[in-house]
Amino acid sequence: MRALTSIGTLLFVGAVCVAPGATVAAEPNEAAESSAGGLEEIVVSARKRAESLQDVPVAVSAVSGAELERSFVTDSTALSQFAPNVVLDKVEAGTAGGAAFSIRGISYQDVEKAFDPTVLVFVDEVPLGSGTGNVMNLLDIDSIEILRGPQGTLFGKNAVGGIVNIHRKKPLLENVGGRFRIAGGNFNTRNVEGYFNFGGKQAAIKLTAARLDHDGYYPNRTLRTDQDERVEKDYGAHVLWQPLESLTLELQANRVEQAGTPNPVLNISDGRAVDGSGDAFCAFFGQCSAGPGLSQSGDAQVAIGDGPVYLKLDSDTYIGRLNWSLNDEYQLTYIGAYHDSFDDTAFDFDGSPAPLYHARKPGDYQQRSQELRITREHPIFSGQAGLYYWNASSFTINIAPALFDRAWTKSESFSVYGETDFRFAERNVLTTGLRYIEEDKDLTKFVDDGMGGVSIPEGTKASRSDSDVIWRLGVRHEFVGGDMIYATFSTGFRSGGFSPRAATVEVLERGQEPETLTNYEVGARTRWLENRLQLNLTLFHMIYDDMQIETSLPSNNPANPQQQGFDNVGKARIDGLELEVLAQVTDHWTLNGNLGLLDARYESFFTDLFAEGAPRDFSDLKLRRAPKVSYSVASNYQLAVGAGTANFRVAYDWRSDYEGTLDNHSGTGIDAFGLLDASLTYQIGNWSAAVFGNNLTDEDAYSHTYAVVPNALGGTFWKFATPRVPRTYGVQLSYEFGK
Repeated sequence: MRALTSIGTLLFVGAVCVAPGATVAAEPNEAAESSAGGLEEIVVSARKRAESLQDVPVAVSAVSGAELERSFVTDSTALSQFAPNVVLDKVEAGTAGGAAFSIRGISYQDVEKAFDPTVLVFVDEVPLGSGTGNVMNLLDIDSIEILRGPQGTLFGKNAVGGIVNIHRKKPLLENVGGRFRIAGGNFNTRNVEGYFNFGGKQAAIKLTAARLDHDGYYPNRTLRTDQDERVEKDYGAHVLWQPLESLTLELQANRVEQAGTPNPVLNISDGRAVDGSGDAFCAFFGQCSAGPGLSQSGDAQVAIGDGPVYLKLDSDTYIGRLNWSLNDEYQLTYIGAYHDSFDDTAFDFDGSPAPLYHARKPGDYQQRSQELRITREHPIFSGQAGLYYWNASSFTINIAPALFDRAWTKSESFSVYGETDFRFAERNVLTTGLRYIEEDKDLTKFVDDGMGGVSIPEGTKASRSDSDVIWRLGVRHEFVGGDMIYATFSTGFRSGGFSPRAATVEVLERGQEPETLTNYEVGARTRWLENRLQLNLTLFHMIYDDMQIETSLPSNNPANPQQQGFDNVGKARIDGLELEVLAQVTDHWTLNGNLGLLDARYESFFTDLFAEGAPRDFSDLKLRRAPKVSYSVASNYQLAVGAGTANFRVAYDWRSDYEGTLDNHSGTGIDAFGLLDASLTYQIGNWSAAVFGNNLTDEDAYSHTYAVVPNALGGTFWKFATPRVPRTYGVQLSYEFGK
């Protein structure tokens, strides 16, 4: 044991900094509930160790499992209501559960598995390295944290925009219990889920299962059926073994099976001009929208595509975890994980009743990761140091008119990291952190242009290696009353890569260079009015350099003069403010809310955006998914009624206008929208019953828009949009035992 402690000390001290880390005993965050003594402490694991939210020098929003259950969220896109300057949307035009996630205007919205997300989703400390399946149902959740700004020193793997950190409930020792829950609602929703925990003195196992069904949200007049219907089956097993008080071992396996149809593509092509200023599908084929900003059907929730459409997603995740407390100060943690997914999506890409452009995209993805870290807890000098290894591979096929391509990708990443807190002058803490990261990527591609020639010969390969050092430097001051202010300088790094949509060898091999982010941030974490009001304020200034942006590039194929590649074409300046409020108005009534103000603009954007043959300046464009104003407010009122307790929740989440496409194409902006949710839950003993509704005003704003092959005259081949989930409502009954 003494030898292990010495090794831990050398590894720890040898790191320049320490990642605020995870302690074994740390339970993931629990959001505050009302109490007669004021607001309770909110404990988070945003820096991989248990800390009070008010002590963490990071812009983080915490959501407890109880708050999630009261909100009856439909999927992970609904998490945007819990954090400022966050847009979480879905895009399934090419992959199941595809993410269009943006934090502070740093966005990712691509269906290709070769691209690294700028906003990473972590589930039980394991990142999902592609956007597939990031829009997920939130079952068996203990807590969620949304971290804004670059988190590379601690979480690594290209987390330039931020992360969504999801923690599922763990097995409990010396506990036998479980929960069974059924729900029904409109669109013939039929959900059944449950878990069972059997825990002895040294070992416990938790089994979970769910079946979630609903009919299609959107009628399709052409197919005479409904789209976006889904059947999902979830299975999970989580085993915990604690042979010693200082040693804990965990093994877990989870499987998700989805089948149905993707959310529909809506044709929003307009303008009948034939000089290139209109949309070709409208000008030449008569497939036009019903008016500016409208879909061809005239209704943002009605599809008319002629299909065929189907969706399938199967994924398996296995995680092993070891926590070993070497002594009172040091703890060793190992996490190994394997994730595999297969998805197959067929979609009517043009969204019209004419058979213009149908596509199918099957894909397979695997990733493996291993992390070894040592944590030190000490009043003066604490933190973490660790090693991280990752590799991933994917295979995708694109099948579309005059196109058949296949792409194989490989990615390997290795990093050494650390982050430390050094306390001085009693109430001041200096935080230093770094991560050295190396990444290798390969892409092998074949493209048949469908016209008797081959654009990229089979076996054409491109490779690259990138490395960088990511920094964090910060200082915070803790006041006598418990308030805290901090200032942080941090950087982010996203490695280079290759475009699987490249159609020529030249563009494929060129790829894109890494992008970097510099973040300056100051914040205050305060409580007022005898601990009944919490106000957290964050101000930030970010420089986003060498931005990796998909852009149209010239092609030597006369049938398609443009191709999609990625270039480092831009530099952006992003400034903003984030305010989060939690107030206990009375012993029974709690209010919480947030406000985000964002000024995101290009400082330079120089590229051949429309494949005209020469680059030019586009710095007057706006960043995508960067609303200037966002706010949310929620009210929870809890009161004893008869022999039980009633809880009434109402919440409103609003985003101002924002751009949906890179070139800010006319008719593709996302109009301002607000979502109103409400629920009423009554609990008596082990039973609870609830009625709930989401998007009660039936807001029909689009969630995603795209302009296909835009040109300098303002025209495209066609434009399409995908709809937001309409009004949903239902009832739920649950039984819980052995808490």
